[in-house]
Amino acid sequence: MKLIWNAEKTPEELHEMLRTFGEEYPVGEGTAGTNLFFEKADNPGILHTLRDGEKLVVRYGCMRAAARGLAYALAGEECRETMFFKTFAVLRICFPGVVTVAHFKHWLLRVALLGYNMALLYAKDTYQVPGETYFGYMRGAYSAEEIREIDAFAQKLGIEIVACIQVLGHLEPVLRWAAYGKVRDTSVCIRVDEPDSYSLLEKMIGFWSDALSSRRIHLGMDETHDLGRGNFMDIHGYEEPFRIYNRHLGKICGICEKLHLKPMIWADMYFRYASKSGAYYDLSAEVPENVKAAIPEMVQLCYWDYYNTEKDFYAAMLKHTTALTSRKALMATGLWTWERTWYDHGKSEPRVRPCIDACRETGTDEIIFTMWGHVATCEFESAFAGMAWAADYANNGAADPERISAVYRAVCGTSYELQLKTSEIGFQYTKADGGVLDVVDVAVLWDDPLMGIVWHEYLAHGADIWEAALESYRKTLAAIAPYRDDKKAGYIDYGWNVCSVLVRKVDFRMRLLKAYEANDREGLRTLAEKDVPEIVEAIESLMASYREQWVRSCKLWGLEINQIRLAGLRERYREAGRRIESYLDGTAKAIEELEVKPKTLGSTHSRYHQIATGDWFI
Repeated sequence: MKLIWNAEKTPEELHEMLRTFGEEYPVGEGTAGTNLFFEKADNPGILHTLRDGEKLVVRYGCMRAAARGLAYALAGEECRETMFFKTFAVLRICFPGVVTVAHFKHWLLRVALLGYNMALLYAKDTYQVPGETYFGYMRGAYSAEEIREIDAFAQKLGIEIVACIQVLGHLEPVLRWAAYGKVRDTSVCIRVDEPDSYSLLEKMIGFWSDALSSRRIHLGMDETHDLGRGNFMDIHGYEEPFRIYNRHLGKICGICEKLHLKPMIWADMYFRYASKSGAYYDLSAEVPENVKAAIPEMVQLCYWDYYNTEKDFYAAMLKHTTALTSRKALMATGLWTWERTWYDHGKSEPRVRPCIDACRETGTDEIIFTMWGHVATCEFESAFAGMAWAADYANNGAADPERISAVYRAVCGTSYELQLKTSEIGFQYTKADGGVLDVVDVAVLWDDPLMGIVWHEYLAHGADIWEAALESYRKTLAAIAPYRDDKKAGYIDYGWNVCSVLVRKVDFRMRLLKAYEANDREGLRTLAEKDVPEIVEAIESLMASYREQWVRSCKLWGLEINQIRLAGLRERYREAGRRIESYLDGTAKAIEELEVKPKTLGSTHSRYHQIATGDWFI
């Protein structure tokens, strides 16, 4: 059913938003057949949608409530929600996959309909700083014009676009270049107190000040573990990290003040520097009073936590973070898209739920749902399922699968349940002691067919772990196979191809080890002559589906990363076939990698350079 709204009977603040939604959804403006009405409520947290015969009435207290109310209207559903959060934000990483302007707009429509009112665009270096050739070099960096276009579109939907950058650590994509040798402290940290550092940083911050209407800016400054330990120390000697950190923050705030910006930063380093073990989530860590006093008043701290599962812990850390300054802290939780090929609901839900509960308990009314993924293996559109679930839980106090499913289908045009079924690629193994281990899909994907570094590490957690993983992958593969053509949200074909490769990989390794140990020459010959070509074909199919979902969303820069890795994986299977053949014809006395029987510690690394090879320089 098409929804018709009448401009004369609709609050003026909604006109532009409704017209914008009408470009992609069955929402139109007219005077005849009006069936969609909006009423402004005094309480900003109110959202009620009511059905009156063929009419739908949305009572809303704020813009994000009106947008979410429209989603309910599109679903033909009634609702009674209370929006506790003043800021309900999502963070989208924009490297190496730099989202195109066209797709960003499409993405924002869905973000708004789900009830979010802020989108943080995380870009380490993927923006064009004037006069800096090597800043965002060969990375598809955004121009100021592109950012302005995204910002203007978001404003129509009631969404605030906020830049999330780095001004201290996590600058390795920039500092790798010789052009930035003078401002380099370590491979990841910029050199504090160096005048050229602040000339560069002012240009970086100035880019976003000019391009965005919002005066808020997230400056990062997290995980600066080696601050002052490189060139800074060579020049100045050792200095307490707290002092370096706050001095640098003060200078950055001076830039922000000049540009009329309101900065926020991640809060972790105050706790890490205070902790005897260097841990973030250390409730015994006491930040010295003089350090607290030196934190600039204009800074808002953001507590990030993607790991803990207890409400009381979140509440305690929120109180500790707020106590560092005179300003209320923000909360950042995680929708698990990093080191994954698909949004992982099984990992996210047990962590996001207590986080939201703790925010309510402590009065923390600003929350960010982060979606990381520094090598972009994940099909980010799959995360709409997590965003839909989080919005439902936050606004209702409990999640209702049927309600989520109806809204999700209205917003995304496909099945919520199917997206979650595909997320079961992320297999969870129950150990003998009752503990649960994530068998991370990208770790299995990048594991070498001969060396099996991941294979050996996971065996430390249970002798049957690979049999259990194979069974799980096969079930998921069969369940999603009929829906491979579904491309309304996360491309199911991509998930299917990932699962297909995982099934073949695990099965191949199990049979290879068994045949080699038994000197089953026919079994080995079958692996080399039949299975290797089939796996190569499956990897090539995965490469094609990966590219398809990439070009739908992102500029072509960055695509090369996983093309190189997948092509390398394909070649390693061809090499496995050659090695088997050499063993069978007597050229080789053994397959040396299969002779290694390590006693492992059960490491669960999943980053490519840590697992694809025994070497480091890759």
